[in-house]
Amino acid sequence: PVAKHASILFFCIADLSVIDPMYQYSLDWFITLFQAAIDATEPADPMLPNKQARLLDRMEKINNCVDYMLYCNVCRSLFEKDKLLFSFLLSTKIMLGSKTLNFLHLRFLLTGNSAVDLPKPNP
Repeated sequence: PVAKHASILFFCIADLSVIDPMYQYSLDWFITLFQAAIDATEPADPMLPNKQARLLDRMEKINNCVDYMLYCNVCRSLFEKDKLLFSFLLSTKIMLGSKTLNFLHLRFLLTGNSAVDLPKPNP
């Protein structure tokens, strides 16, 4: 889950170059940020009952820390007009990856109703 989440985040920032060619981030920069987030993440709660629960807790904390650090670092380099778009892109990609957002609902939100009412032809 952590690797999948990280790949979603990396391709989110890679998609920013479509908005403005100046927004290009290297894989090395992302890996450095990811490693810093792992180091900055607090350890799992030792009071959890078993190893599996501690592992899941640690993975959730890593994902949250990577999200926050990436958002702060990328927003620092974005123009003000693009920050809201980045927030939307990041949140929708994360939700699509975790299957909490249906792609058809997102498409409807972005495009609206595409059904076309054709007028009845004259007799």
